[in-house]
Amino acid sequence: MVKTYVPGFALIAGLVALAFEINHIQSAISPLALCVAFGFIVANFIQWPAFAAPATKVSSKTIMRIGVALLGAQVSVASLREIGLKGVLTVGIVVTFTIFGILGLSKLFKMSGDLGLLIGVGFGVCGATAVAAIRPQTRATEEETSYAIGLISLCGTLSIFLLPFIGHSIGLDTREFGSWAGAAVHDVGQVVATASVWGDGADKYAIVVKLARVCLLAPIVLILSIRHRRWLTSQGKTETATAKIPLIPYFVLGFIAVATIHNLVEINARLLADIVFTSKLMLGAGLVALGSGVRWKAIRAIGPRPMAMGMIAWVIVAGVALAAVKITGL
Repeated sequence: MVKTYVPGFALIAGLVALAFEINHIQSAISPLALCVAFGFIVANFIQWPAFAAPATKVSSKTIMRIGVALLGAQVSVASLREIGLKGVLTVGIVVTFTIFGILGLSKLFKMSGDLGLLIGVGFGVCGATAVAAIRPQTRATEEETSYAIGLISLCGTLSIFLLPFIGHSIGLDTREFGSWAGAAVHDVGQVVATASVWGDGADKYAIVVKLARVCLLAPIVLILSIRHRRWLTSQGKTETATAKIPLIPYFVLGFIAVATIHNLVEINARLLADIVFTSKLMLGAGLVALGSGVRWKAIRAIGPRPMAMGMIAWVIVAGVALAAVKITGL
């Protein structure tokens, strides 16, 4: 039994370690996006080995879902109190506009609705992590999922270099810029990198606003789970098949449980950091497995329209986030 899984897990762990080491050297590069890329490169330019199949299956489902559940350790009621009603309002405006705005753009660009949903939630909540969390509640293909993660990573990386320049150009102060970065940039690591480029303590404002967006992950997954079950029913799926998909996914219950424990019990800061890092490693393993199932031919077939739409959406979302920060005085 052990021999069946060890070689595959060793391969996946090696690729995850390489991705995080590159991120350690250059923090602007998302380790989760690299994990998808490494799985894709091995599968398309070398060959994903047959011995890795059992570990790949476990990583893409069980391990990834445990990783999402552990993200609850990032949810803090104290953070929500710190940003106050103005912060909650700003986050609500930005996330709602982002998801529905990108869904509207995806129709305009004649894209798959599920690809638009992946991009919208990824832009709106927490980048590649959100994409990995909601994918089981959609009909998106592995290729669409990889495309969405790549696009989100590209736009988030551009934000690191462009948002500080724009912020200085229009005369934002440190609080305003930190709040803007937290509301507009996708991945947590990219938010920190963007705020660090600005300097002067912008990161403390950026992180609080960003974590408020992470709090919305569980309710969004729950809404999409209900939507997915209704779709299955509308397609004439049997009650048995529908029943196999729980109304509230177990990893969402895990997310809520971890968040609740984190807010009720005082956890050592080092242990908390270790839990968050473990979560990222598990998500990385799942995304390596996801990337290994993607084929370049299918990615190319998606075409350039999602890329064009994503770049337009990135500009619009950044503008809406800035307007929301200014209007609410966050």
